[in-house]
Amino acid sequence: MPYLVHKDRDGSTIQFWNLHDSPTTVGRGNDVNAKVDDERLSRAHFVITESAGEFTLKDLGSKNGTLVNAQRVTEHILKPHDQIQAGQSLFVFMEGLTTLSMKIDQDLKDLDRIAHEPNNLPPA
Repeated sequence: MPYLVHKDRDGSTIQFWNLHDSPTTVGRGNDVNAKVDDERLSRAHFVITESAGEFTLKDLGSKNGTLVNAQRVTEHILKPHDQIQAGQSLFVFMEGLTTLSMKIDQDLKDLDRIAHEPNNLPPA
């Protein structure tokens, strides 16, 4: 199952969206189904649609443009691990078990961090 993964600068996952749900419109506006808090994103920056098993990214006339693998695009057929730069945000197109594995890895990191914070120790 393909996903669009929003990454933080340190590579950790901020959020992700299942791309089989419907066309996925990314932006900072209220009328998108993948809302990202990034003032450099257009309200509706780009959309990803599926047709015959292929996922296509289309820039929606954004002011700052959309890059896929460091190349400015207006439309691009996505392949696994393509990196999408829009505004100050980084996204990665992921498929299947890779995404699940990445989520588990992030959960383990979060649990380890929580376990080592002194304020999160269980009561004696």
